Amino acid sequence: MLSSSLESAQRALNQQARQRALSSAMGGSPASSLPLLATDAGSAPIRYHSQGRTVIIGSEARVRALASLLTRLPATAQLPMALLISEQDNSALVTMDEQHLAASESLPVHSAPRDMLALSGHLGQFSLASDGVNLAAALVPQGAGSAPHFDLVADLSSQPLNQAELPPPGYLQAGADVIAELDQLVADAEASQQSLSQLTAWAMQFAGLIGNFDKPNYVTVNLDTCAHSSAGNIGCTRCLSSCSADAIFSVAGRRNAHIEIDPYLCHGAASCVSACPTGALSFTQPPAEQRMEQIQRLLERYQDGGGLYPLLRYRLEQSPASQTALASVDQERCLDITLEEISATGHDEWLAALALGATQVIVELPHDLPAGQHQQLDSERRLALTLLDSMGLANAASGEPRIRFVSLPSALPQMDSNEADPLPLITPLCVALAPGADSEEEQQPSQPIARDWLLGQPQARPGKRERLNRVLDHLATLSVADLAQDSVAVPTGAPFGVVNVDSDNCTLCQGCVAVCPTSALSANRTSPALSFTQGDCVQCGLCEQACPEQVITLTPGFAPQPEVRREPQLIKQDVPFPCISCGTPFGSTATITAMQTKLASHAYFQGDGALRLKMCSDCRVKDIWHEMARNPDAQLKV
Repeated sequence: MLSSSLESAQRALNQQARQRALSSAMGGSPASSLPLLATDAGSAPIRYHSQGRTVIIGSEARVRALASLLTRLPATAQLPMALLISEQDNSALVTMDEQHLAASESLPVHSAPRDMLALSGHLGQFSLASDGVNLAAALVPQGAGSAPHFDLVADLSSQPLNQAELPPPGYLQAGADVIAELDQLVADAEASQQSLSQLTAWAMQFAGLIGNFDKPNYVTVNLDTCAHSSAGNIGCTRCLSSCSADAIFSVAGRRNAHIEIDPYLCHGAASCVSACPTGALSFTQPPAEQRMEQIQRLLERYQDGGGLYPLLRYRLEQSPASQTALASVDQERCLDITLEEISATGHDEWLAALALGATQVIVELPHDLPAGQHQQLDSERRLALTLLDSMGLANAASGEPRIRFVSLPSALPQMDSNEADPLPLITPLCVALAPGADSEEEQQPSQPIARDWLLGQPQARPGKRERLNRVLDHLATLSVADLAQDSVAVPTGAPFGVVNVDSDNCTLCQGCVAVCPTSALSANRTSPALSFTQGDCVQCGLCEQACPEQVITLTPGFAPQPEVRREPQLIKQDVPFPCISCGTPFGSTATITAMQTKLASHAYFQGDGALRLKMCSDCRVKDIWHEMARNPDAQLKV
């Protein structure tokens, strides 16, 4: 019987079950993170090398005042510095303390308007050009054999040179509070250290950015499953628009463009991994399968220990346990998944958690979450709730959503968890894992999806889309609602929908099948035919662009019934066209008819030449050689 509150005995049992789950999932440690070294992920670490060569950019008064401060601080006194004046502020220059000029007059200085500057690179390898001229070559002494570059950038300008929400390592942009204290220092070189605390702390960061630094290669790309480009057409661009670090690029090739990730710019936010519908982008810290296994173990151990109403909570690794927006009674039933970046999760993982037995998914959003990552998470939540709502599972009877975002306060002051209102208790969609169940066929509607069905075997792991389809299939069995046979509307950009084909004008050329990255469009091996599987379509649009007859359009939507979504639907079927010379079928009747119509006026296919359109490739070549033997002058015709 579901009640609005938990008795003291059950609360204690929840606490014990939570500790047991966290300890057993981690092999005896109550921490819930799963550390993974870069070498474990199968990729070498990314290494930065910085000698501290720093360029300070902004108005003259500010750059000289900061240079003066850096020379006075013991930790940064030896920084090789150059000054780049990109803005004019004559009033500040008039009031500037002369000590700043004296302290910085020996430093190399250059002036260039902000709109003529181009900055690229990362820690230990920044390139700064003005009207095509490399400024590092002129302003900072370089080591023998090294390309001219800066190691660090201090940007004091009103319009930052780097616009990414997550700027590259080594690029430090001064915030409003730092600029305010810097302007105070401009006018008074003897300003008290106490009044410049934020500026000093910001400046001290440069001292910690000298030396060698390693980080993991967070994200890998599998071009075989990428839906970005095929046959010269551009399809999916979800990863490009989701990256807050501007670390993902579409690189043009001889035939196709392809996705590349600059590992030196990548922060590991992994919003691109969440946005990628095919799993072509995968996170290595840890892999998706490892985190799924962690979720399954946590929920199983918690429910085996007698815990009720388990909450699966995503939070940052650095978030202290006392900093939370949940009541203590809710924390006692929280199973934590800690992440380096909160955007490294998405709808497919949340839905899997519900299918594994979580009563609700909680995502804690830090107060300083970049707007782009917040937008990405919001879109993931809208999509997840839309899919659940199509099956009548998005909300409990009380109206409480199955997926909830909670915003954390700033680090200080910490929130007293006893002051927060408890979350409503809602029944989980499924209960403890059935003993011995190892395949989907053995599951009952009240039980979680089987682990081996969700994750497959080590030698045969399902891809991201197939794993999501299995979760959606299982969630449909947990629904008591009548599922709609037709597709329901989904948020803009969602990777679900239908490919509409004008079958009357389709020639079955199979051009769409050739470019489809997920096999949502498939051909028949024995006869000309075109079939479509809605559950595999990610709405990349490659088929629409590749169709020579322009008879394909896309319609976003989601079919909640598994049999509608998973069963291939025959779009068109035709009889094979036999070669008029040898009788071998070599194409569809519709394709040959279309070719005859389009080439009817072509000079090469007049008279007997028109018959070659009805021949297979082998017989066509033979006929051409026979014609040349009979009439050698024919080959001279243009």
